[in-house]
Amino acid sequence: MVRWLLVLLCACNGTMETYFAQDVVDEVLDQPYGDGKNARQYLDLFLPRDATGFPMVVFVHGGFWIHQDRDYFEPVVGLYHNVGIALARRGIGVATISYRLVPDVTFEAELDDVALATSWVRERYGDRIVIAGHSAGGHIAALLALDEDRLVARGVETAAIRGYVPLSPILDLAQMAAADPDDAAIAAEVFGDQLAAYSPVTYLRGDAKPMLFAIGSDDLPFIRAQVPPAIDQLTALGADVELREVAGTHDDVVLDFDQDGDQLAAPIADWIGRL
Repeated sequence: MVRWLLVLLCACNGTMETYFAQDVVDEVLDQPYGDGKNARQYLDLFLPRDATGFPMVVFVHGGFWIHQDRDYFEPVVGLYHNVGIALARRGIGVATISYRLVPDVTFEAELDDVALATSWVRERYGDRIVIAGHSAGGHIAALLALDEDRLVARGVETAAIRGYVPLSPILDLAQMAAADPDDAAIAAEVFGDQLAAYSPVTYLRGDAKPMLFAIGSDDLPFIRAQVPPAIDQLTALGADVELREVAGTHDDVVLDFDQDGDQLAAPIADWIGRL
């Protein structure tokens, strides 16, 4: 009996989060940011109720660029609604986005979608935008932060972007590929022989927009090996960058949002408020 009750509670996790947040958070789900023809070019909005002029986070999900979605795990563990709810409770609007995936499209098309969603958010919510993401989404956020010309080329008004929040990001694709044969196969499928060109560490610079990084104490070994040295190099270059280490695994970094053990929502909201 207890076992089935636990299963039921886990299965209802996403719905329960929504229920308990409904007094302070408005959810506007399944909004097309493209022409509405592709199911992956949609986003969900989590907005502070009865508020105006709030900053917006465009949140890019993980999945090694080849799987997952903005609400793939939502019925079981609440991802990624919990990220939106946690920040919206603290006065930050969030758009959790889906985007087309390899091999259906190229990685460049994934960047097209992130840019398109960012412009959609700007048109509706103004010029106080932060781009964030986890894992592969953190890689995308870091790559755009350090090589913002990729957004400019896609017509994004980058003056509207105030900062970037890469969570457990993949910064060095060659190092990732060297860590495990499966990771090497994914890197080859997504990026071909252009690992350096698509690695954020290739573009470390001191004049980038402010960045807040986070990793887990038990994060993936290659992420723990590459993120702190990159932060040190960015700091030496004069970049406005912070690194927060939170207790837990690679997955816990996002699973813990809006939970009792949430270690990131409040610091991220405070950081955004200071931008």
